[in-house]
Amino acid sequence: MFQAQAKVEFVKRYCPPASGYEVFVDIDPSEKGITGSTRESPEARERQRQMRQAGESAERSLRDLGVQVGGSREDWLDEVESRHRETPPRIQGDRDIVAIHCEKKQILIAEVEGESSGQPEQKLYKAIGQIVVAWANRIPDGWRSSFVLVVCGDKMKKHLQKVSKLADIGVAGLAIAADAADDKWLFGPSPPAAT
Repeated sequence: MFQAQAKVEFVKRYCPPASGYEVFVDIDPSEKGITGSTRESPEARERQRQMRQAGESAERSLRDLGVQVGGSREDWLDEVESRHRETPPRIQGDRDIVAIHCEKKQILIAEVEGESSGQPEQKLYKAIGQIVVAWANRIPDGWRSSFVLVVCGDKMKKHLQKVSKLADIGVAGLAIAADAADDKWLFGPSPPAAT
C-alpha cells in the first residue's frame, strides 16, 4: 500500500467526515510519483506508474469522502470555524492528516509513512520528528488531542515497533493494513472511536 492509499484508509477507519470530523489531508508530490529523477529500470518506471495511479485515486477517494486535500490549511480552518460554533485550534506546521471534531472538541493528528523503495527508517524518523513537534504545540483547554504514527508494510512496522517509548508522551503507533481487521495498534492510546 502506497502512502496516499494509507491516508485514505486511515481517514475512512478512524476519522471519517460522515462521523462529524472535518479533515485536511496533505498529499505530497513525491507520494504521487511526480518527483525525482528519471526512472532507469522497467521496475522503477512501473512502480512510478503505480504510485501516480494510486495518488490520483487517493485524492479522488478523499474528496468523495468530504476531505479537504491540500491547499491552505489556514483557509480550511477558517471554513471549519464558519460551519461550527467552536473555534478550532490552529494547528502549526505541516501535518499529513488533521482531523477536528468540533462537537466533541477532539483533534487527531496523524503522520503517515507507506511502503517505499527508500530506507524505511529514515522516513519513519522524519515522521517521528513531525509528530513530536505537533505534540509539543499547545492545544487549548477543553480540547482533547490524539497523535498517531501510521505505517504500512512489514519493514515500516518493524521500525515502528522499536520506538514504542513514544507512548510515554501519548503518541500511538498503528500498522495499517489493506483489510481493517488486520490493523495493529502497536503502542500508545488509540484515538476515540469515530462513531
